[in-house]
Amino acid sequence: MSMAVKGKKGGRRRSVAEINVTPLVDVMLVLLIIFMITAPTLKEGFSVEIPQAEATQSVPVEDARMITVTSDGYVLKPNADSAEQRYEKLSLLVEDLKAYKSAQEAARKKPVVVIVGDRNARYERIIQVWNAVRMAGIPQVSFQLDPGGSESAATAGK
Repeated sequence: MSMAVKGKKGGRRRSVAEINVTPLVDVMLVLLIIFMITAPTLKEGFSVEIPQAEATQSVPVEDARMITVTSDGYVLKPNADSAEQRYEKLSLLVEDLKAYKSAQEAARKKPVVVIVGDRNARYERIIQVWNAVRMAGIPQVSFQLDPGGSESAATAGK
C-alpha cells in the first residue's frame, strides 16, 4: 500500500491511500498456475491396491454380532437369509447394537462386533457401519477378510 501526502494552500495536508495492485496480480497468477497443474491429477485419482492376507488364523469369538455389508451397500441384519432382511437406516443398526450391548453386559460378557464386507462393497459404507458400531458404544470391532491364498481359491470353486 502506498501513501501520498498532498498539501493545500492553507497548509493543511491530506493523506491519500491507494492499493498497489501489482503484487496482488502476481500472487493470483502464481495460484492460477498451481491450480492448472494440480487439477488434472485430482480428476484422475490414484490407483490403490488393497493387500490380501497370505495366512490367517481364525479366532472364534463367542456371541459375536455379525454385520454384513453387501456390494450394493445394504447392511444386513444378523442371520439374514436375503437382502430384504436389512437395516433401512443406520440409526436402526445403532439401536439394535445398543440392545445387544446391554444384553451382553447383563450376562457379564464383552460385546464384540464383526463387520463382514463384500469385496465389491464401498469402503465409505463400511466406515459408516464402523462409525455406527462406535456410536452404539461397542469398542471391540473386528473385520472378517478373505484369506486370499490357494486355500480360498480351492473352496471358491466348490
